[in-house]
Amino acid sequence: MQTLRPVQWVPDAPPRLAPGRVRLLDQTRLPTEVAWLETADLETLWQAIRTLQVRGAPAIGVAAAMGVAAWAQQAAGPDAAAVVRRADEACDRLATSRPTAVNLFWALDRMRRTAHAHTALGADALRERLAAEAVAIRDEDAAMCRAIGEHGVTLLRDGDTVLTHCNAGAL
Repeated sequence: MQTLRPVQWVPDAPPRLAPGRVRLLDQTRLPTEVAWLETADLETLWQAIRTLQVRGAPAIGVAAAMGVAAWAQQAAGPDAAAVVRRADEACDRLATSRPTAVNLFWALDRMRRTAHAHTALGADALRERLAAEAVAIRDEDAAMCRAIGEHGVTLLRDGDTVLTHCNAGAL
């Protein structure tokens, strides 16, 4: 079975993660259309989270983490402090996009801590570290969802009905 990732990190020059941008499945267009939005722009990402193009607390957290990485990488020059300032700016702005999404805040806190903890790396390595942290958040979330599913399936029998509340993020 193929996994559809509604939030992806798209590096400009693999295998390096930075620079890169966020690729989002526009969930407002489902189920009749599959449309993607790619951006490294903070306001575009803020709007996507705010207007429910990104749905589900886990996906919102992942999108925000990737948005921080994308915005911070645009800091000019070799100054790691400038990258940290951009990361802080992105965290502050994205925190206002969906105030009820718990995953949004823990992802932003984690990205902020990462930025502040790794300034000694220098600007380019810090940009790379932020992108790696955002991808790690996505991968950890996917692993948690998979584990929940593996445990949950043991509770189900043929013919059972499952009612979900909200969107879990991964599709």
